[in-house]
Amino acid sequence: MGLRVGYFAAETFINLKRNLLMTIAAITTVWISLSLLGGMMMIGEIGNHAFSKWEGQVELSVFLRDSITPDQQKELASAISDMPEVGNVFFESKAQAFEEYKRMFEDQPSLVQHVSPDALPASYRIKLKDPNSIDAVKSRLVGRPGVEEVNFGGDVVKRFLKVAKLFRTIFLVLIAVLLGAATILIANTIRLAVYARRKEIGIMKLVGATNWFIRVPFIFEGVFEAALGAVLATAVIFAAKLGLDQLQLTNALIPVTVDGGFVLRVFGTLLGTGVVIGALGSSVALRRFLEV
Repeated sequence: MGLRVGYFAAETFINLKRNLLMTIAAITTVWISLSLLGGMMMIGEIGNHAFSKWEGQVELSVFLRDSITPDQQKELASAISDMPEVGNVFFESKAQAFEEYKRMFEDQPSLVQHVSPDALPASYRIKLKDPNSIDAVKSRLVGRPGVEEVNFGGDVVKRFLKVAKLFRTIFLVLIAVLLGAATILIANTIRLAVYARRKEIGIMKLVGATNWFIRVPFIFEGVFEAALGAVLATAVIFAAKLGLDQLQLTNALIPVTVDGGFVLRVFGTLLGTGVVIGALGSSVALRRFLEV
């Protein structure tokens, strides 16, 4: 068995060298196709990271009446904490609200000098596990004893959450389309390489070679070309990551970074995709020529 694998491997590399032009064409096709796929994955990762970061800043503000009693406040705090949608709860006193107000308008002293801590309401600031549940949580808090108002930014937040959901849906569709296009393009390139060697395959059939004996070296070729293309595509993605890191250093407000783990995930995805497409493309392309 080991001898046969060694033979197939040796035959594979001989064929790769013998048909160097088609080998380069196949590797280049895989490289470009998987680079586009990896680039789309990177765009999706950046967009998802940005939306997740902004979603994490969405909060529900529950403003309390000045007349709220300690028992009512305790009951309200318990009710908020018991809600399964709630992630974190922070109580902001009148004094803390005033300090935040002063910080927000530190460049406009005229807006601060006529406002006292008593003028601002105490509140609960609620971070949700899923920002899309904000309406459900609000409906359970409005009208409770001691609650003056429940605010979360209204239509602006809802519009943002819809945009985030639409982005993720479009991204998944584009990934599926691009993956399908890459599969067709790579398989067709491998098919051309096999077609160029149809006489060689026919001769092997005539001298009694089995279908699998003919097929395996071609599958090895397809896998090798796809794997090398995936490595080159990952190198492109890694170079893009280094460029994004530099951009992030110059402008920290732009959430364009991806971590090293993402590059490893991209490599695994591209390598797996390339190898599967390479093996299937070679096998399918050989089928018609093995029916001699």
